[in-house]
Formats: sequence, structure tokens, C-alpha cells
Amino acid sequence: MRFAALAVVILAAAFAPVQAGTTLGVDSIRAGNHDCPHCQLAGADLSGQCVKGGDLTGADFSGAKLVLACMSKANYRDADFRGADLSGANLSDATLDGADLTGAIFSATQARGTDFSHAKGLTEAQLQGVCGDAKTRLPAGLTLPRCE
Repeated sequence: MRFAALAVVILAAAFAPVQAGTTLGVDSIRAGNHDCPHCQLAGADLSGQCVKGGDLTGADFSGAKLVLACMSKANYRDADFRGADLSGANLSDATLDGADLTGAIFSATQARGTDFSHAKGLTEAQLQGVCGDAKTRLPAGLTLPRCE
């Protein structure tokens, strides 16, 4: 009976969502896991990490360092990127519906085919550090340089 109870506890922990205020989200990403919905990643240094194609819905990246991160084809719906450094990151084909990009830093950031159309807090000045293509979608009135 003890073994069965222990097995239930282990399985519950393995399938539980990563809780805010823990390092489990950071550790999960660094371990190569691409899915981490609602993870607490605020202030983390995730430079050079890859979450390509992952589900990061509602993740908190506020103040995170995501320099040269591989973030393409991932879902960042309702994620928080306030003040995050996305310099050199690849956001191509990413979904950012409802994501908060207020104060996010972009420099040499690629966004081919990325959907920014429903992102919050995005400014023309920020977009000068981003390059996109004909498939990149932006909020009304904003433009960005083309990737060469």
C-alpha cells in the first residue's frame, strides 16, 4: 500500500503545472523542455535556450534575459515579456496574442511570420530592433524592417 501511495504522489508531481514563485520553470527550460505553460520565468537568464514549438501560454518572462534564445514556432499567448531582453532572439512564426511586450528590448531580433497583431505595449521604436517579412503581422499603424 505504501508503494501505491508513493507512486500516486510522484505521478501527481510529474503532471502538476509548474507553480509561480519556484525555479521549476527555469530548470524545466534549461533541461530542454519546450512546454512550460504559466511558468514563472521572471528575471531568469535563459540566454541561448531553446523552446522552439513549445507551449508557453501565460508564462511570465518579465525582466528575463532571452538573448539569442530560439523561440520560434511557439505559443506565447498572454505571456508577460515586460522589460525582457530579446536581443538576437528568434521569434519567427511565434504566436503572441495578448502577450505584454511593454518595455521589451529588441535588437537583431528575427520575427519572420510572427503574429504581433494582438500583442500589448508594442511600440514603433521597439520594432526598429526587429526584422520580419510579408507574413509578419503587426498592430495597426506599426511597421518594422524587413529581414534580409
